[in-house]
Amino acid sequence: MDPSSKERFVAMISPYTTSLLHYRKPSVVAWWSAAFPGFGHFMLSKYVTALILIAWEVVINTLAHLNHAIFLSMTGRFNEAIEVLDPNWIFIYISMYIFSIWDSYRLTIEMNKHYTIAYRDDYPSLITNSSSIEVNLIDKKNPVLAAFWSAVIPGLGSLYMTRLLSTVLLMTWWLFITYQANVYEAILLTFLGRFSDATEILVPHWLLFIPSIYCFSIYDSYVNSVQINSYIDKFISRKLKKDYQDPSFKMPL
Repeated sequence: MDPSSKERFVAMISPYTTSLLHYRKPSVVAWWSAAFPGFGHFMLSKYVTALILIAWEVVINTLAHLNHAIFLSMTGRFNEAIEVLDPNWIFIYISMYIFSIWDSYRLTIEMNKHYTIAYRDDYPSLITNSSSIEVNLIDKKNPVLAAFWSAVIPGLGSLYMTRLLSTVLLMTWWLFITYQANVYEAILLTFLGRFSDATEILVPHWLLFIPSIYCFSIYDSYVNSVQINSYIDKFISRKLKKDYQDPSFKMPL
């Protein structure tokens, strides 16, 4: 398909990733941006923007000691939580945090409009799914399997769906943060029955990043596999009607 022949696409499928436009609730996307800045943009396949915001979240959060303060607050040490915060960085963090939520909400509304127009314009798709080093097979995926592999290690669900950009981004941050938090070492000590040692080596600041990344990876892989299946059904349906159905055929009432 000639890229210049259509102005809007509902799907852009390359050897390395599958990006789909579909209806999303702006509030859900904004919620994931609130859970972890960058995740809302990640859902919209804006990977460069997501990478910038995720890196900003990790770096500025660390400099502001925000997660450390949250951990102290969760253990009832409120005075210590206030003292540990760095006001110079926390105000910068708040600005970025609000922008991430607002921008993801705004973009979701605009992409929903884009999808509506593209869907009415014969559901166009840009498919260049093979190269000399990688092939992206456009087949239906099992949402449960996608969620399961993401639960094993975040990013594996995306790899199952041949979304390599998502895989690299999620796996890189997961490995970095779990290493900093000493998660797998703590798991090993737990298996050995050394529960106090496992608790002591965990780093709360890094540990608090993990629930958001873990849950988002499972949610994102499940939703995207469902949407890929829906896209295939719609694409085939329109293709068959356009190329094979007799225009004079009368649909049964």
